[in-house]
Amino acid sequence: MSRLLLGVAAPAAAQTGVGEFNPAVPAAPIDPNGLFNEAFFLKVGFSFMVGLAVGYALKVAFKVALVIFGLILLGIFALQYAGIAQVDWSGMEVRYDTWATWLSVNGGAFLDFVGNNLSSTASFIAGLALGLKI
Repeated sequence: MSRLLLGVAAPAAAQTGVGEFNPAVPAAPIDPNGLFNEAFFLKVGFSFMVGLAVGYALKVAFKVALVIFGLILLGIFALQYAGIAQVDWSGMEVRYDTWATWLSVNGGAFLDFVGNNLSSTASFIAGLALGLKI
């Protein structure tokens, strides 16, 4: 392989080793619809598809929420810096803790609901992970 990189032709036997690139053999074309075709959806099941949809929706919602939350915080910081508004950060911390507790309780209830009502929770979790990844 090092001979090939230096521009010196290596013997044909050295180029066809396992894991080495052989420019004489054309690469297989990549089918953009190969993974998500009709057979894929029929094999994975309903739970996987629900997980995929929920994961993708959560990914998009988190991005939108982070942008909006960031803009709101920048606006609050700017108003406080300009002296227009005075922010009680300790009061906001108490409200944040209350909200975080509520979210953890209700998020756990949602996961319990999903676990009890979907026939294949493992398939749902796999779909959720894939939905968050794509």
